[in-house]
Amino acid sequence: MPINVCVVGATGKFGRSIIARTNAQVRISGAVVSDSNSLIGKKLSEARLRDSDVIVRGASEIEKAVADSDVVLFVSRPDADLKNIPMVIEAKKRVVVGTTGFTEGQYERLNSILGRVPSVLASNFSVGANIMFQIARLVSKFDSLYDFSIVEEHHKHKIDAPSGTAKTIFNSLNYDSHFQIVTDRTSRPKHILGEVEIVSLRAGGTPGIHQLICSGENDMIRIEHIAFSRAAAADGALLACSWVASKDRAGVYAMQDVLGLT
Repeated sequence: MPINVCVVGATGKFGRSIIARTNAQVRISGAVVSDSNSLIGKKLSEARLRDSDVIVRGASEIEKAVADSDVVLFVSRPDADLKNIPMVIEAKKRVVVGTTGFTEGQYERLNSILGRVPSVLASNFSVGANIMFQIARLVSKFDSLYDFSIVEEHHKHKIDAPSGTAKTIFNSLNYDSHFQIVTDRTSRPKHILGEVEIVSLRAGGTPGIHQLICSGENDMIRIEHIAFSRAAAADGALLACSWVASKDRAGVYAMQDVLGLT
């Protein structure tokens, strides 16, 4: 039976990619944008997002937009999500969140809100990126032999740094350890035990490149994930929607749960 999905953040780069990748198994049933968006009221086909009669709605009409949906997928902005997700949960819809850039306080609040329904929260939906997270957890056990660094590169319009994926790599490294993030070497040029340096690059139209560098005294391990396009993450997002649609137990799940990596 097809899963109906409403995408919040429908005209952003990632939202457009997700809508373009919907199919007979996971169908687009709603599209939400900010209330100032000029595409409000247009069909997806008129907005050149997909051959569909689904109407683009503003966030103030989110309850109407999600009415026919099994799952609501958020790829928007943190402040907007924290305002809109409670209304979606009130409508008893399952939720998937791929928005990044939450502060620590916002993230805690988000987790508390999402716990009321079956939901998936992910910094990166790509299968390859999530395999990388598992590898990071594995190599973290060798912190006495290796120093860890993370390098991430994205398009010049990305609004958060470090990326959510880079933060998840760090959290995977930090699973059984107590590392500290360093993002600026100008004031502390020497590496100190327990530091993990994260370098963020913004240039051109890069969809996403992440490297985990493990540097020892006599050798180095370099683990890299390259997204050729946003389709890798878009397909993973739709997979998460399909997976959570079958869940009855409320709680916040991760992509590792979706992929059976836990």
